Amino acid sequence: MRLIKRAVAGFVFLSLATTLAAFMVRKRIPAFGDSEDDQFSVVAAMDGTEFRSKTTRFEEGRAIAFMGGIELDLAEADLAPGAYLTLRAVMGGIDVIVPARWRVEVMGRSVMGGVGNLTDPDSPSDDSPILLVDALAVMGGIEIHQAEAD
Repeated sequence: MRLIKRAVAGFVFLSLATTLAAFMVRKRIPAFGDSEDDQFSVVAAMDGTEFRSKTTRFEEGRAIAFMGGIELDLAEADLAPGAYLTLRAVMGGIDVIVPARWRVEVMGRSVMGGVGNLTDPDSPSDDSPILLVDALAVMGGIEIHQAEAD
């Protein structure tokens, strides 16, 4: 009986700690920008969110998923020179959709998770715009893929 009480107490403590951590992520990391902004930040903490960018000059973006999920659709955006995207997934996932005309270069790291660049490196030409991606997945996953052709 004592073991069951300890297990229940541990579960309650862990649940409260993760809820508090998600609350702190929401408060400390601001989410900003809309579909027309050149810069944006998307945060999902213990929830899911979708963000679609239609900007004509994407410069910088950030997506942070803490025990949640983000779908980031950049298929209708155009890149500015030197554009980059910072992705962080901690016990969550981020799915990024880019146009086929972009080249995507990823510096990815993962701990008990994965970072996948599923874009075709040979399809865009050498003068295609380049999106630089800094990705980190900790017990989560990040996937970058091209939008389906119309």
